[in-house]
Amino acid sequence: MPRKASPWILGLVVSYISLQILLPLRHLLYKRELQWTHEGSSFSWRMMADHHETNGSITIEDPRTLNVYVHSPEKLLNEKQLVMVNNPYMLFQYVQFLKQYLPQQEDIKNPIIKADLQVSVNGKPFQNMYDPTCNLSEVTYSPFRDLEWVLPLKKK
Repeated sequence: MPRKASPWILGLVVSYISLQILLPLRHLLYKRELQWTHEGSSFSWRMMADHHETNGSITIEDPRTLNVYVHSPEKLLNEKQLVMVNNPYMLFQYVQFLKQYLPQQEDIKNPIIKADLQVSVNGKPFQNMYDPTCNLSEVTYSPFRDLEWVLPLKKK
């Protein structure tokens, strides 16, 4: 006669299976378009479902001298790392890096960093992804709140 499964083992198996089903579907918790903001897309079933192209620039202003520089991420990143400008969280991390890098390497203290980046998703027309007037060095990031500096996807 087969032995009855322990409630602990049964609980672990049910928890594991539930996690494997629910975790990839967490993108359904977000209000914005997943293909636009990438919220909840890491380790999800839709992770590689979209193609993004980006045009535009990142500008850095030195508040001390008022000089404005057009920053080329290619200077510090390789081709595979450049995809980060399409992802708000990765762009936020890159801006945090620039806030540390610029005072040390370029003598720009408290830089004003703005992104005028247009993104095309799956061949649709390019549109601004980020507010081009927003100082990204002062923004905050939370996966649980809307990001005011990320513009909504316009559906045409």
